[in-house]
Amino acid sequence: MKKVLTFLLISALLVSTIVLAAPLFKVKTTTTVQSSQDYVPGQILVKFKDTIESSKTVNSFGCSTIKESIKGGYKYIAIPSNKTVEEMVAEYSADPNVLFAEPNYIYTSYMVPNDPYYGYQWHMPMINMEQAWDQNTGTGVIVAILDAGVAYEDYDVYAQAPDLAQTNFVQGYDFINNDTHPNDDNGHGTHVAGTIAQSTNNNLGVTGIAYNCSIMPVKVLDAAGSGATDVIANGIYYAADNGAKVINMSLGSSYFSTIMNDACNYAKAQGVTIICAAGNSGRLILEYPAANEAYVSVSAVRLDSTITGYSTYNDSVDIAAPGGDTGVDQDGDGYIDGVLQQTHDGSNYTAFSYYFYQGTSMASPHVAGVAALVIGASGGTLTPDEVQDILQNSALDLGPTGWDREYGYGLLDANAAIQLVTPSNDPPVANFSGTPTSGDVPLNVSFTDLSVNSPTSWSWTFGDGGTSTAQNPSYIYNAAGTYTVTLTATNAFGSDADTKVGYITVTTPPADPPVANFSGTPTSGDYPLDVNFTDLSTNGPTSWSWTFGDGGTSTVQNPSYTYNVSGTYTVALTATNAYGSDTKTVVDYITVTEPPVGGTMYVYDIAVSQYRTGRNYSGYGVVTILIVMTSLYQVRLFM
Repeated sequence: MKKVLTFLLISALLVSTIVLAAPLFKVKTTTTVQSSQDYVPGQILVKFKDTIESSKTVNSFGCSTIKESIKGGYKYIAIPSNKTVEEMVAEYSADPNVLFAEPNYIYTSYMVPNDPYYGYQWHMPMINMEQAWDQNTGTGVIVAILDAGVAYEDYDVYAQAPDLAQTNFVQGYDFINNDTHPNDDNGHGTHVAGTIAQSTNNNLGVTGIAYNCSIMPVKVLDAAGSGATDVIANGIYYAADNGAKVINMSLGSSYFSTIMNDACNYAKAQGVTIICAAGNSGRLILEYPAANEAYVSVSAVRLDSTITGYSTYNDSVDIAAPGGDTGVDQDGDGYIDGVLQQTHDGSNYTAFSYYFYQGTSMASPHVAGVAALVIGASGGTLTPDEVQDILQNSALDLGPTGWDREYGYGLLDANAAIQLVTPSNDPPVANFSGTPTSGDVPLNVSFTDLSVNSPTSWSWTFGDGGTSTAQNPSYIYNAAGTYTVTLTATNAFGSDADTKVGYITVTTPPADPPVANFSGTPTSGDYPLDVNFTDLSTNGPTSWSWTFGDGGTSTVQNPSYTYNVSGTYTVALTATNAYGSDTKTVVDYITVTEPPVGGTMYVYDIAVSQYRTGRNYSGYGVVTILIVMTSLYQVRLFM
């Protein structure tokens, strides 16, 4: 029945949108907010080992304490006007009484500029939401949205977004304005909230993933989309202490913060699954808090399931989700391919439209919503690590086989994730991978079960007579050949076999003696002459014997040798392995010369004296020569 209702809702939306496309669908023509500063000026954050000594330390640096975070245990330190933040962080960090010192970093929301028009919510069927909605809608799970707030209430100059009217909200907090009304003055947070829990099956607008969960709006970003480390950390502590099971942070910075990390670790210890946008740099860099090991880092893909040009990628990426690409219309429906949700334009807080955004900010709430479904399906019994494992193990592998920097473990799959918690009554669909699939004897291959529908037993045949019943076995091939591998996966409802013909290729390593070869550099020069020799032998030698022509020897593979006497030297290398040896001799390979002896003589002046007699000149001349020496060697002059 839920499938039918969902289909009718989407059909009605299609019709009304064709008629009212202009007023309903808008593109926010703004750029990603970039703070002009990396951190709050004039202050740093410091945590001391000994609170008794902290005041003395602060005074000794000419600083003063602004306030202290009771929850985080760190102090806000005002620094002297003639000191930079970097200088004071360095001075405090060097003090043995300080656990850590860092700037109060500024974090910004992740959102990429949008261009006109878009094609509905292609991102929902992409992650198999129609099947997932039949199983769970997130009831009983609180998701905290740490962002610029949410348009969740009619209050003062703010109004509730019409398409959030049936969404459940619990009390949140505004850490920017320090009040209990975390309303959205940017638009970003409301858009994120819509992806997680937009009111659904209400004959209005668009859908949300976990539309029966409860949203906790926690405002940690200002109207420009920026927030400091301490503000965000306070928001994390608040969410963890007030019942949140999932935290979504579509925000980030290129700086690691111990304070932020401590807050996230605290939340995780309280049973909170933390989902973070990987970043919008489009480069191989680390952005935080997503790059912290213990949290789920989300990269962004577009409609064709390829990584977007803006998505940050790195060794910390765990999973990919739809983030949109507003530069293309890949399904040809006349609208650009962004992520569609309802929000306001960031200035008029009571006027709402359906906006197309793109960014890892949009990808992250997809994963947060599915995390809420998984937790709801388990009855709230799963730990954060178990939730993360389910999200990763159920993802659709993209890019190279297995984990990679761009897609992590693959594309988010809501239906498959819930199936890992509440399996269907279907037999398994067997699938597996092995690595490596080729190499020399002995070849150790690690096999990974990729079967779906929750098999409970496994039977492997490796093609050489070997078998296993482990889920993910390792197997050693000890003979050359090409082998067919079969996995049969079984559960209570049946079994299925996956056979990969000629899957493993094992070769015999070469049984040839080495062919010796080498090079040296330099091969000539004045003594003392240092020469670096490089073994270039083939067929895998295991030992080496060098003679350098002057009596010197070595058994190092790539030796360095110093010649201290002039001469011409013949070098030989004998390379050996289990199958024999070979010698390479290069006659007169190294030429060593003496350094130049003596200086350079310059004649600056010649003075001649004369002796006269009679009318005719006769006599002798005396020549005086001034010699400028350029070395201490003796110079002899013959005249």
